[in-house]
Amino acid sequence: MFRLVWMLFFRPESVWVTWFKEVILKGSVHNYWTTTPKQAYSWLVNKLLKLKSVVFPLIKLRLQNGETARFWSDNWTSFGDLYTHLSGRNSRLGIPQKATVASLCPNGSWTLPPARTEAQIELYSYLTTVKLTENQDYYEWEINGQVHPTFKTGILYDYLAQPHPDVHWFAAVWISRAIPRHSFHMWLVIQNRIPTRDRLIQWGLQVDDRCLLCSQNHKSRDHLFFACPFSYDMWNMVARRLQILPIRTWQDSLAQMTTLSTPTAQRLLILLAWQATVYWIWNERNSRLHTNTFRTTDQIFKLIDRQLRNKMQSFRESNPNRASTMIQSWFRLG
Repeated sequence: MFRLVWMLFFRPESVWVTWFKEVILKGSVHNYWTTTPKQAYSWLVNKLLKLKSVVFPLIKLRLQNGETARFWSDNWTSFGDLYTHLSGRNSRLGIPQKATVASLCPNGSWTLPPARTEAQIELYSYLTTVKLTENQDYYEWEINGQVHPTFKTGILYDYLAQPHPDVHWFAAVWISRAIPRHSFHMWLVIQNRIPTRDRLIQWGLQVDDRCLLCSQNHKSRDHLFFACPFSYDMWNMVARRLQILPIRTWQDSLAQMTTLSTPTAQRLLILLAWQATVYWIWNERNSRLHTNTFRTTDQIFKLIDRQLRNKMQSFRESNPNRASTMIQSWFRLG
């Protein structure tokens, strides 16, 4: 099965591939990602179409001129599936499903609507680093960071069968009662995948490397959380409310959150507040960068406070005792 999908992208001269591309994919292999199973198709065809989610991370489109790269469906950015990154198919930004990257970047300038969400801002920041060339786009078969020019069953088997080891920070990020966008953003921060200025410089973009929050120091993930005086003051306000020690170094702060030994309700409150603080610090950085809007630590704390209160109130129906404990704790500590 997997070999047949691989052939679609890397053996176009095959008679079977020619038939599949013309009949099922309506003339373009790029349509594989958007073609859905149908009752009229054979069992084999539908099975191949259902493998999309499995093979998507392995089939990387190397962007060159962008003339064939589908903005939405090809795996051409560091964010993977852009529908998922932007939280669903209702977030198309007015961009057609089959729009190519080149059609959205004529003459090297992106023609996109204003960003309205954090995920869109992250994507737009990444796009500022993209430079189109005159070469043709092409696909590569990449497994665990290594490009393979041929299909090897053993390598694919090892990839599919390998156990995914638990990471020590898993329980501090993917908590069942979390605010989804906060958890996803925290995952990006831990992976160091947010477009901080040091990363933009590494990508070749000419930008001022000073921190937007404190106007000093080289801005990196570790500086932003929480070596930066502004962000540390922000975290200190929240941490004092939680009666925990505000740790200034990122790795030590992460270790602190992964080794909490407090009761369940208190632990959940601390993690929600920690994720919210990191999220709103990044939000403030983006506001200053994109809209020249500045907020004080007190103003940001009010946003965090309101969001946490609303979240805890939402627990009342499913677990009223826990909700009551968390709310009382937050108000008492305040």
